Amino acid sequence: MAQFPNKAYFIGVGGIGVSAILRLFASKGVSVSGSDIHLPPKEALPPGEYFEGASGDHVPHDTEMLIYSPAVPESNPERRRAAELGIVQLSYPEALGRITKPYNTIAISGTHGKSTTTALTGKLFEMGGFEPSVIVGAEVLGWDHNLLKGHSDIFIVEACEYRRSMMNLSPQTIVLTNIELDHPDYYVDLADVKRAFKEYIAKLSGEDLLIINNDDANIRDIIRESDAIIVRFGVGDGADLVAHNIRQTNTLQTFELTWKGTLLGTFVTPLPGLYNIYNILASVATYLAYGGSQDRIQKVLDLFIGVGRRFEVVGELSGATIISDYAHHPTALHAVSDAALARYQGKRILTVFRPHHRERTKKLFTEFVHTIEQIPNIVLLEIYDVAGREESVPVSSKDIIEKIVEKDDKKDITYAVDLTQAEEIIRERIKDFDIVLIIGAGDADQLAQKIIQS
Repeated sequence: MAQFPNKAYFIGVGGIGVSAILRLFASKGVSVSGSDIHLPPKEALPPGEYFEGASGDHVPHDTEMLIYSPAVPESNPERRRAAELGIVQLSYPEALGRITKPYNTIAISGTHGKSTTTALTGKLFEMGGFEPSVIVGAEVLGWDHNLLKGHSDIFIVEACEYRRSMMNLSPQTIVLTNIELDHPDYYVDLADVKRAFKEYIAKLSGEDLLIINNDDANIRDIIRESDAIIVRFGVGDGADLVAHNIRQTNTLQTFELTWKGTLLGTFVTPLPGLYNIYNILASVATYLAYGGSQDRIQKVLDLFIGVGRRFEVVGELSGATIISDYAHHPTALHAVSDAALARYQGKRILTVFRPHHRERTKKLFTEFVHTIEQIPNIVLLEIYDVAGREESVPVSSKDIIEKIVEKDDKKDITYAVDLTQAEEIIRERIKDFDIVLIIGAGDADQLAQKIIQS
């Protein structure tokens, strides 16, 4: 089959992955249509016919390809109709693998930092004159939402590890940001995660590039037998690209970069937190490994304010700054909270966090307790249930609160059963805070958006 069909149908057009491929297909002249449980605004989608809800009648009989979110089961009526019509069906990861196979593919992978690293890598390659195509799991300023349409053979993609989705790709470069246990509804333990990534990097030949966080022990462990050309980045010794003399102010970070023993200079970024220094290192290491000009680096950093829902300042309420972030793993939650405390020293911060997925919360319960007990003032929402991924796992945010209060009965931690109650608590307490940091995957961002609109 040709890389792009004449006509395609998409299930999950509001999803951050499917929507990028929808936009790409439309830009290639493919006739597109699709559906979602809740459609995004019409202006967010390319021209086409879109439906709210699922019905077999929505699928045109002359559709050549149906692309669906991995969350959509075979029992979905539109998938059933496609099967009856003999239409080729591809999940989003399968479609991404097929689309990028003819390209020189750079796959950004790891537990944390994929979206920011993918976007920043794309921006560096774009301004560096490489004319790449990019698909990223977040909205990026200046692009077609989550897509950059390029004209070269370079395709930069965010490669998710859930259900080993990244195995659908055939990359020439793999970037590993970090490795931890996540997605515990799929991965049994950390060893299982490491096995998956080891199988993944085995796809690389001796002429391919493996760009790694040299400070991550789990990554160092899995790359020992790799045949690829390894490029290392980090803040410690032994890396090809090293960041040092890192300083955080209330508006920016400064740091020096050394590339293969040569000092490149001092750089500045508006992005907060050490975790963003690592994201920058991953992106710059990739760019330099491809021969990118160092004089473009600061120009890109000046313009790059991050991606949607990653420490995103969305507005104000009663004079307090409202920030939305996607963090949903204990390590990411800790990193974002620390970044806020460093960025807004002396400011009063209220953190609102909604755990995402009961299986994750139960498997990483101890880590969540340890992280949350260190956050000064926090509203903890009930866990967000992920459609199609939840079992009857007996765990609640109340359990986390109970464990924390056992140690410190004066801890400022409040339970909210849902977004409505969380909003009420924020409005009641807003006068006592300068910053409200709303964190979580799922629907947490809806709370941030609603608060600033009133």
